[in-house]
Amino acid sequence: MRALLDRFRPRSAGLRLWLGLSYGLLAIGLVGALSLLVERAASQKMQLDIGLRLASNAKALADRMDEGLYERLNDVRTMTLIPGVERPMENQALLRDLFDMMQLSYPDYAWIGVADGQGRVQVASRGMLEGLDLADRDWVKRGLRDPYVGDIRKAILLAQLLPVQGDEPLRLIDVAAPIHDAHGVVVGVVGAHLSWQWAENQRLALQEALSRGEDVEVFVLNRQGVVVLGPKRWRDETLRVPSAARGMSRENAAVLETWPDGRAYLTGFAPTQGRNTFDNLGWTVLVRKDAAEAFVPVVELRRQIWLAALALTLVFLLAATLMARWIGAPLLALANTARRLQAGEPDARFPPETGYREARQLTAAMRGLVDELTAHERELTTLAQQLEQRVRDRTAELSEANAQLEVLAMTDGLTGLSNRRHFGDQLAREATRAAEAGKPIALVMLDIDHFKAINDQHGHPAGDAVLRRVALLLEEQVRGNDLLARVGGEEFAVLALEASVAEASQLGERLRATAEANSPVMVGRSAVPVTVSVGVAVLWPRPGDILKTPERLLAAADDALYRAKRNGRNRVEVAVP
Repeated sequence: MRALLDRFRPRSAGLRLWLGLSYGLLAIGLVGALSLLVERAASQKMQLDIGLRLASNAKALADRMDEGLYERLNDVRTMTLIPGVERPMENQALLRDLFDMMQLSYPDYAWIGVADGQGRVQVASRGMLEGLDLADRDWVKRGLRDPYVGDIRKAILLAQLLPVQGDEPLRLIDVAAPIHDAHGVVVGVVGAHLSWQWAENQRLALQEALSRGEDVEVFVLNRQGVVVLGPKRWRDETLRVPSAARGMSRENAAVLETWPDGRAYLTGFAPTQGRNTFDNLGWTVLVRKDAAEAFVPVVELRRQIWLAALALTLVFLLAATLMARWIGAPLLALANTARRLQAGEPDARFPPETGYREARQLTAAMRGLVDELTAHERELTTLAQQLEQRVRDRTAELSEANAQLEVLAMTDGLTGLSNRRHFGDQLAREATRAAEAGKPIALVMLDIDHFKAINDQHGHPAGDAVLRRVALLLEEQVRGNDLLARVGGEEFAVLALEASVAEASQLGERLRATAEANSPVMVGRSAVPVTVSVGVAVLWPRPGDILKTPERLLAAADDALYRAKRNGRNRVEVAVP
């Protein structure tokens, strides 16, 4: 132990030890400083990126809310152009049916109605509020002048007429537009009360997409900073946090802040902007995430940087030790020779003259070599990073292109339904599954009656419009696990899983009745009568006959469809293979 300590005394330490210690301390200092700089820069960049993602998500929800209100206002403005709406009492039944259909198509409409120029309701969906004087309501007063979108409010009259889900009071957003007669004179107003549930659904959808096992919460504030949408415990609370204040000041960013519950959150915020057809309502969207959870990637990045720094330091220390031994070797050889000469050894010989000048030259050469190797390493690292980034970019582009091609390969371009190829693949797959489970499989084939006549009389664009309308009607009627596809020009098919003959027949009749109930289809100014003929087939696949099951099922359904055509069309025929 004493001998080891003597080696570290200044007069006893050799050149190799001093060189090793010097290079080692220099390596530790440089690696530590560089690692600290890299860690701070990378951490700040990652924190900024995380905040920007939250701010972007808040902006996306704010834009969706603006777009939703813009679409609903356009719906109302379109209703003001319906022929006869300026004479609501003469067309009361027709307008009421139209408003009821609008509510069925878009359930978030709690109420739709028409008021005359004095504010008295003339006609409304389901007859609610008809005959009442609503002249003092903002949507009537302002809607008689210009298109109007009002801020959220609690329902008063409709709260007594409409069911309320849960313990939350019914809240509405008013949308209105004036009605003009043929001379441009305002004679009334079309008003709609939009349930606030549509915005809650969008908030929950964004929150669910962001969570993915993480604690992310979404809030919507009105212009006073009161929470109108968000977790139940925060409802109707006034938030006094920096993100709310900056959001109400029309900023879109993210901030690390402490909330009233005492916890730190990273909060992204964005205001709604409104549209050129209606004023901004002053809402602010907040997307918050617990700061500790949000910065987990930052902590992990720091850990990886310091582990890399430790490994690099060990490498530098090893290199410094070896370099010190190598640089000190000529002088050590000279010192050994000198000691041997001093001891009188006859065979002692001086090594080739190297002198201090040669030692300095060797040191300079080694330093140049190390510098060259370091620069080369940095160049290789940069090239490797660029190559990795190019590989990631090309991989992402290829994945996106493949996904788009896969969707195009499975989808009918006109109707958006599955195409014949995808339907055939699913039929074969489900036939195998039904055979293994011992369950039935049903196929419903539909064909639009007299479709060629529609094309001949109204043109192919009208025929395309009819196909899209029929596809939409059928899609609303099929079950959730059924597969609806367009398999021919005017031919559709529904693959009904585990459906008995009775269930498949009921499905076929429901589809036929839906097409008949919605006939005629309006294409421009033309009313095109549309009915469908339906063929139904049900099969219990056998494990030994799986390959023939799709062909047999298709043949049986086609036969039933042709019988429906022969027997007068607009009917359902059933065949059991």
